[in-house]
Amino acid sequence: MIKSRRVKGKARVTFTIDPRVGAQTAVVCGEWNDWSADADVMRRDAEGGFSVTVDLDAGRAYRFRYLLDGQRWDNDWAADAYVCNDFGGDDSVVDLTALAEAVPSAARRTLTKKTASAQTAKMAAPARKRAEKPAK
Repeated sequence: MIKSRRVKGKARVTFTIDPRVGAQTAVVCGEWNDWSADADVMRRDAEGGFSVTVDLDAGRAYRFRYLLDGQRWDNDWAADAYVCNDFGGDDSVVDLTALAEAVPSAARRTLTKKTASAQTAKMAAPARKRAEKPAK
């Protein structure tokens, strides 16, 4: 699963399924789409795996599962967490809370300048040390 921050409080999540699941069709069903088996149909890749990219609201966590071949439920074994569901199984969880904590642009510029200054100072330090050594 790949997560990235988007604009205006959104996050983009790419859900993937390994070809070894042996499915012919796959859908990601979750809280964001009211567990719909029609909303986020996954595309099959050349190797037989599946993927779909979904834009979700950042700042919260979502329960989800994969519906394989219209009848078999499977979890994402790379999920951020797992929680018990009302059916005696577990749901996978994708946690997007950290993506809501955006770094303000002014802070990013300050961090970039400080990092560049520190790197320049580190590179210059060996040259200063060589120049300060007494000649033999």
